[in-house]
Amino acid sequence: MRHLALAALLGLALSNASHAADWPTFMGDTARSGAMAVAGHAPGGFQLAWEHELHAPVTASPVAAGGLLFVAAEDGNLHAIDLATRQLRWLFHADAGIASTPTVADGLVYFLSRDGQLHALDAASGAPRWSFKTGGEARFAAHGMFGLPRDGHRRTDPWDFYLSSPLVADGKVVFGSSDEHVYALDAKTGAMAWAYKTGGMVHAAPARAGSRVIVGAWDSAVYALDLATGTLAWRYQTGADQKHSIMLGIQAAASVDGDMVYAGSRDGFLYALDTATGQLRWRHDAKGSWVPGTSAVSAGQVFVPTSDAGVLAVLDKRSGRKLYDFPTKVWTFASPILLGDSVVVATVDGQLHQLDAASGKPLWRFMTPERLANTRGILDAEGKFDQQRLYGTRPDEMVSAIEHVKRLGAFIASPVWVEGQLIVVDALGRVRAFRPTAKS
Repeated sequence: MRHLALAALLGLALSNASHAADWPTFMGDTARSGAMAVAGHAPGGFQLAWEHELHAPVTASPVAAGGLLFVAAEDGNLHAIDLATRQLRWLFHADAGIASTPTVADGLVYFLSRDGQLHALDAASGAPRWSFKTGGEARFAAHGMFGLPRDGHRRTDPWDFYLSSPLVADGKVVFGSSDEHVYALDAKTGAMAWAYKTGGMVHAAPARAGSRVIVGAWDSAVYALDLATGTLAWRYQTGADQKHSIMLGIQAAASVDGDMVYAGSRDGFLYALDTATGQLRWRHDAKGSWVPGTSAVSAGQVFVPTSDAGVLAVLDKRSGRKLYDFPTKVWTFASPILLGDSVVVATVDGQLHQLDAASGKPLWRFMTPERLANTRGILDAEGKFDQQRLYGTRPDEMVSAIEHVKRLGAFIASPVWVEGQLIVVDALGRVRAFRPTAKS
């Protein structure tokens, strides 16, 4: 059975490779690998080619297909930007903010808005095709969160940025909801095929593993569900801190690579699980730091974003052995992507880093104007967050602190590669496209 599953995965990878000009879903493909073969890419850096202002905050990552760049914003607008003319082709307004990275498949674009509507639009025109209503979308909340008093009030987690991004496979749209279900709908009609009840909110994007769907939830568990029926194949429980509700939950998509699944948890570990059985192969200790982003996977490495550890951890993907750390110095919620023999990571202090994937050697860096200005002085001389300036005398005031961070031009959305361009959107709603610099 495992050989059949691996053959199916190989066929899927070849299918994805044939559409290499597009980046139609979160992390580029249904396995959420974040890897793109870049023929002839000069690994020496990029130069800014163009910008586009959305005038709205952004947390969801952009995607691209058919010559259009799709960017969702928290003001409820989905923008379709023509990559050739750099002009807006069409705009769709949902009734609530959009924190779900869209997916484009078979001429339709799918996304989930904060009012609980899963929308399907015509990708070329933006015309609505159908919508599906979940039981409701919200941020994760818990009693006593971050050490606050257990006074009967559930505190909302301000770091829970995203809603689930859809997976389109075998004629179905699969996504998670805050109502604790994973849904599978008919991709053409929106009719429900199945729904599976998990033990927590589901804000992670599902990933495909052959005939199964892999998805994590805020109960800190990873689920493997049959794509056709929604039947549970296996469940793996990661850590869950119930006292302060800090070190718990899975908010990032898992990455699937053949017989391995890589799942980051906010319990402070990255887990490598057997795709067929869910058994633990190895785990990486992030030293008390969340693993809030999806890991990119290359032929031999896995690239792991962390929060408080302030590093991009690079591991041997078979053994989990640490190869090197790249010091980002700040939190990384955006997921890294691979461009040929380099890796690009975007951080919350408004920086883009391109590294040689094998060694971690810095190749190129971009800083937003707001990051360079550092007007509020929340970054110290070493490039780390000044805790006193960031939180003031109220370290529990995390909502206002996050807003200060966003004003650095924070990257919460992940970068993408499409039509020879590296494209990224900051939290302030500025779209930037970079082209590789010419070889010297």
